[in-house]
Amino acid sequence: MDSVIRISVVVCTYNGERYLREQLESILQQSYPVEEIIVQDDGSTDGTMLLLRDYAQRYPQINVYSNDSGQHGINANFFSAMQRAKSDYIAISDQDDIWEPDKLRLQAEAIGDKLLCSGFSVPFSSDGFPVQVDMRRPCLHALRNCYLSEMAGHTMLLRRELLDMLKEHGASITLYYDWQLACAATAAESVAFVEKKLVNFRRHSDAATATLPVGSGLLSKGAWDYIKTSVVHHRFLQGELRKRFAIVKPFLERLPFDTQSRSAALQMSELHLHKGFSWFVRRIVFFVKHSHHIFHTEERRPVVRVLRAMFFVFSCGYYYRGRLPK
Repeated sequence: MDSVIRISVVVCTYNGERYLREQLESILQQSYPVEEIIVQDDGSTDGTMLLLRDYAQRYPQINVYSNDSGQHGINANFFSAMQRAKSDYIAISDQDDIWEPDKLRLQAEAIGDKLLCSGFSVPFSSDGFPVQVDMRRPCLHALRNCYLSEMAGHTMLLRRELLDMLKEHGASITLYYDWQLACAATAAESVAFVEKKLVNFRRHSDAATATLPVGSGLLSKGAWDYIKTSVVHHRFLQGELRKRFAIVKPFLERLPFDTQSRSAALQMSELHLHKGFSWFVRRIVFFVKHSHHIFHTEERRPVVRVLRAMFFVFSCGYYYRGRLPK
């Protein structure tokens, strides 16, 4: 790292009194200096605001804001809060995690000229909620990140120019804020990744993103559910994919990057928007051709990778199984 970079930390809160103190302490105790800590509350009804005001009185770098006009929701709250940042670099924080002491130092050293830096987030539970730890390096290609973000928002350190670019070219409130940041950065081929634990990611049943882990082994219940759901509900899930890529494609088109990753992501988006057998076959061919870039982690066995890519024409819809009729 050639010079010290100035970092604003942005925290969004909603009824976070139970865990917020631990996270604020982990930010305040970072080994890298924090220029400011912006905390924006989205209409909490517990003691969150009292706790925040107490911290703001004791620590002048903490600035507290409240959405008095009503709840904004996760997306609008984070975009609004990030716009308040004065520094050229912004670190995003959830209200209930615990940062490793060197999180910001490691990211400040790693980001270089990239737009975004992420790292490992390791789940833990303080109330018995099941967790599953995966320390494999995730896929950071735009094709993979078109489906879902491989980089959790709470791990991100980003350049202000990435946020400004999204604002200028039309950030979408219908797509998660961290997905938009990840998709834009991967489309720009401008991501750094720290292969160390940066965040202790608290999992509890009342978290906004709480989901139960599933097994990934070939004989696990999760693997068979993955196969069965992907095939049996293929038609419905493909319909959900078409809805998603009808939003994703315009998002990609607005990005000002002339890269191979963005071009491939646009081509894949187009393939998802059409029905019919010929388009089904075209998707298979595309997935096989780009098999290095569509899975969560690299599959190094060539035959297995091709077979998985062929099946991906079904399983790419599995990410949207939560929308299946109950």
